[in-house]
Amino acid sequence: MPEFSGFFCTNYIELENYLISISDKKFANFSKSLSNSDYISLGVKNPVLKSLIKERKNDPELKLEDFRCGKYLEVDFIFFGLALSRAKTIEEQLDFIERNMRNGKSWVLTDCSQTYLKKCDFNTFHSCFEKMSKSKYIYDRRFAYVFALKFAKTHEILGIFKEISLKEEYMVMMAEAWLLATVAITFPDEVFSYLKHIDDVILKRKTISKMCDSYRINEDIKKKFKELRNKK
Repeated sequence: MPEFSGFFCTNYIELENYLISISDKKFANFSKSLSNSDYISLGVKNPVLKSLIKERKNDPELKLEDFRCGKYLEVDFIFFGLALSRAKTIEEQLDFIERNMRNGKSWVLTDCSQTYLKKCDFNTFHSCFEKMSKSKYIYDRRFAYVFALKFAKTHEILGIFKEISLKEEYMVMMAEAWLLATVAITFPDEVFSYLKHIDDVILKRKTISKMCDSYRINEDIKKKFKELRNKK
């Protein structure tokens, strides 16, 4: 039998029971406050979940079709992590994302999923970005911008500025700000020009706030952006 942390797990039901048995109520309350979702948080920390995913990657007894998703945050985390770990190509991974992310209910899934993605070229990314950034589902759209972070240092990423959707829902807008602030590390002038000409005041302020928090952007550049933020 496969073993994880002293627990013998042969199927999904036993996995779910195990997660419940190691739940931490105090951490669950903290996690729930951050997850911005209707999921029940069991209070199992990410390193434990990631270790479980790593150990169960090739476990034939833990079948994805047996998972009961949509209730526990940790269960959906493992479901996405296992599926993406088991996929053989980036195309298979993105196909899974495009079919399943719309059912996700937290930014946690978009942000953890991108860490399991295989390397891909810009064209493969952009094809996915074009579809998911225009989706009617919030977490599809957030994933598009989180995925884009993988190309933040490449000149090609500047081409998607014209595709950024303005005045988005909070979770999507924050991913946009995260992307722009990260791109600004390599291309500060291009990001400055972009922010200077948009009318989305919240996106502009959030991007500059994230930039000011970054230790990879020097103070002179931060000062320039702060002045832009303070302009009426």
